[in-house]
Amino acid sequence: MSNNRLPKTKDSLPLNFILAAIPHPVSGLLPYIDRVVLVHRLREVIALTGFTRFEAAMPNIEGEIDELAINVRRAALDFETKWIPAIENKGEGVFISFHKQVMDQWFKRDTVKKRAEDLNRGFLKWLDSKGIPRDKAAFPGVKYIMLHSLSHLLITAVSLECGYAASAIRERIYASDYGYGILLYTGSSGSEGTLGGLVEVGRHIDYHLGKALALGRLCSNDPVCAQHEPDNPREERFLHGSACHGCLLIAETSCERRNQFLDRALVVDTVEELDAAFFPDDIFPDDLVTS
Repeated sequence: MSNNRLPKTKDSLPLNFILAAIPHPVSGLLPYIDRVVLVHRLREVIALTGFTRFEAAMPNIEGEIDELAINVRRAALDFETKWIPAIENKGEGVFISFHKQVMDQWFKRDTVKKRAEDLNRGFLKWLDSKGIPRDKAAFPGVKYIMLHSLSHLLITAVSLECGYAASAIRERIYASDYGYGILLYTGSSGSEGTLGGLVEVGRHIDYHLGKALALGRLCSNDPVCAQHEPDNPREERFLHGSACHGCLLIAETSCERRNQFLDRALVVDTVEELDAAFFPDDIFPDDLVTS
């Protein structure tokens, strides 16, 4: 999906892409989640367009490959490329859409704007360290980083029960004027695709979201992780907020941004209590995080 428009449910769709909306999730998440869509069947096409050395090119938030973000020119497969090798995977997933108005209201908070400034300073430090002109790359914004961080927490949470390893689940983040959402999906090159584990996750998304948010509140490396400053030159983790291998980092095959642009302080309050979290503390009733 190179376009950042949100998937839409339709009555008649090709067999390669079948969606089904489900009733609204638990009332505790009602102000935040717009809808949950079960993706019973999807098709993923992966194509090799070229290669780089030392660092891989990353897609931008629109899903397009951004070669300027690594300051390296991609080597083509041939002098005159007339075709490229590709593989087709069939699979399933679950899509979670968030209320645009709630996202916009959250972004207007002073504490969120301050956190955005901190993360942007780290991003500028990263550009300088790579020798990339500051006008050649754009900061993705805290809305994208919040959704991306929540996606990683969800992948960790659902992998314990959905039947797939965390490294087999992939993500696609939608953050634009069209709306905000997270697509978690998995695929297989076999003709039958996958077995329905992620679709079942969508039927109990309130439980899995509760587990994901609980995972984000405390990291085994706290308070060091929670106190990390993105522009700290000693650590050189310029694209991370409160994020490390103990909480948010997952297999790079699952992440669309190579484990960059992450900050759990935008999702839930950490021990630092920055008050920049999208989800408040009172969203954690006992029945939300227990089966």
